[in-house]
Amino acid sequence: MDSTRREVQLRKIKTKISIDTILHFPILTFMKYKLILFDADGTLFDFEKAEKNAFHTAMKEFGIKEKIAEFHYSYEIINKAIWQEFQEKKITSEKLRIERFRRFFTKMQLDLDPVKVSPFYLQKLSEGIDLLPFAEEVVKYFHGKCEIALATNGLSEVQRPRFAASKLSEYFKHIFISEEIGFPKPNSEFFEHIFSKLPFSDSTIIVGDNLTSDIKGGNDFGIDTCWFNPQKCFNNSDFIPTYEIGKLEDLKEII
Repeated sequence: MDSTRREVQLRKIKTKISIDTILHFPILTFMKYKLILFDADGTLFDFEKAEKNAFHTAMKEFGIKEKIAEFHYSYEIINKAIWQEFQEKKITSEKLRIERFRRFFTKMQLDLDPVKVSPFYLQKLSEGIDLLPFAEEVVKYFHGKCEIALATNGLSEVQRPRFAASKLSEYFKHIFISEEIGFPKPNSEFFEHIFSKLPFSDSTIIVGDNLTSDIKGGNDFGIDTCWFNPQKCFNNSDFIPTYEIGKLEDLKEII
């Protein structure tokens, strides 16, 4: 067989293989990123609902029957401030549990023991597994197309049970919790730990609702960031995300 005829036959074989591949196998979708880091609370999970229910239940359990909505507003302010301290490594997660209630009871002049209230509250919080709109749909969409992982600032005793009982548990093999790592977002050590397990730092995006932890952390570490901003809040910080979305399903258009 001369070389010309052999080249023609090889081209025919390659063409047949190519056509058979198209006919018998699904077309692969190539993602822009190899790894998506999803924040949990406020991004996938409806934390506001879970936290409100846990607070109201705890107050009623310990004898507070009136002004619970007013008390909750004050608690939210204190809780947000103390989590900011945690992000800045000014307080440990162990102390945070009790200290936020101690400050709250002192401010509101409530004769309650934070050591007793805190574990009850955390137990109820761990039962809050409601998801935000399109969370399951979006996670399911990316599952199998690229690596996905949860990356959350939270307490293990709250986050682990919530994740395990939620509809998202079947999709996530990798869950990174700040308390277990020893460093919260936005600290670089948090991300160093993740990339020691999942070596995709050159092709990763983090998706989250918090500018000071998710977006700042991602920016500082040199990965792309996506700010989930369903309330259309104005960004008056110095932390500029790579992308901004108002609906989770919009992720399909940019990744």
